[in-house]
Amino acid sequence: MSNFLFDLATNLAILATLLIACHLCNLARPDLALNGGYIYVLLAATALVFDATLTFLVFADAASRYGQFSTPSAFVERACSYTLACALALYFARCTRIRMEKAKAGHALVIHTSPYSESHLPM
Repeated sequence: MSNFLFDLATNLAILATLLIACHLCNLARPDLALNGGYIYVLLAATALVFDATLTFLVFADAASRYGQFSTPSAFVERACSYTLACALALYFARCTRIRMEKAKAGHALVIHTSPYSESHLPM
């Protein structure tokens, strides 16, 4: 259980760092549209593939030396921590996308021309 909590804390620290870095890049260059949540999911999926390769191919051949890392239960703990952090990253990505859509929709100029129609001019 302590390995799971350590893996989860590490993944959340990486997620927070990536979210902050993407936010700072978006502030520095407004033409970029980096979403840290989606980038983290891609990074975590790649890490999970490499982790499975190491667990079941490399560490399994040297089980006497890397016994605690080569067990399937250790891999399941690491995969669960990746999955939980990815779910949180997708939640943050969705919140960011919704906030950006609301910000874009809020910048329209509405001209009341008649009771039946309205003109929306983007600003």
